[in-house]
Amino acid sequence: MDFVDLHQQRFKKEDESFHESVSEIIDMDIDKIDFIHHFPVFTGHVNLARYLCLYECYKKVSHINGHYADIGTWKGSSFLMIAKLMKLFEPHSYAQIHAFDWFQGMEKDAVGSGDKNYCTSYERLKKLVEIQDLDNIARIHKIDLTTELPKFFAPENGDSHVKYKYVFVDCGITEVLEPVMEHFWPRLAKGGIMIFDHYGMTGNPEENPVIDKYITEHEIQTMVFARQPTAFVIK
Repeated sequence: MDFVDLHQQRFKKEDESFHESVSEIIDMDIDKIDFIHHFPVFTGHVNLARYLCLYECYKKVSHINGHYADIGTWKGSSFLMIAKLMKLFEPHSYAQIHAFDWFQGMEKDAVGSGDKNYCTSYERLKKLVEIQDLDNIARIHKIDLTTELPKFFAPENGDSHVKYKYVFVDCGITEVLEPVMEHFWPRLAKGGIMIFDHYGMTGNPEENPVIDKYITEHEIQTMVFARQPTAFVIK
């Protein structure tokens, strides 16, 4: 059995049980509002660990000067979580959280299966930001990360000076990772954190070589309680 098979099999039974429970919950007569106000009742422990991991990463850098970046934003859960943490813990900060996505999805997912395209609505996410009064904290950049980052960071656009203290990278394909690392790693503040959603996953052949090329002198760590994000580095 190779490493890919081991990765797929390790949590197979646990994942199957989780998805069965989700189906049963959906079939129950539960008010929609309960899913918002009582979300720990319904979310799985793996999903909960994901957001606890991002919270722990947030706590490591909230005191550092700089902004936050969420790259590969999709439906906006990690993006808006950080925005709300900022509203709670940084009410007088000038920091903002910047989302980067082109909202057209991908032809394949991060492990190359081709069965997910991560396409979602820019307009819906923008509306969610507005109706929750997060406009002054959360900025959405509809951008093709493979080609448009040089223009985005050009001096004439006013963003060339921006430093980030937190960068969450959730786009595990080479075509996106290369320009993301080229432009965001140099702009990560000293002591800042860069988080990777797929690094070290045995089924992902693309993320490790790109990350390793840019991060040569820093320890790549992991949160042992969370499956994903799989790794982070403090600069």
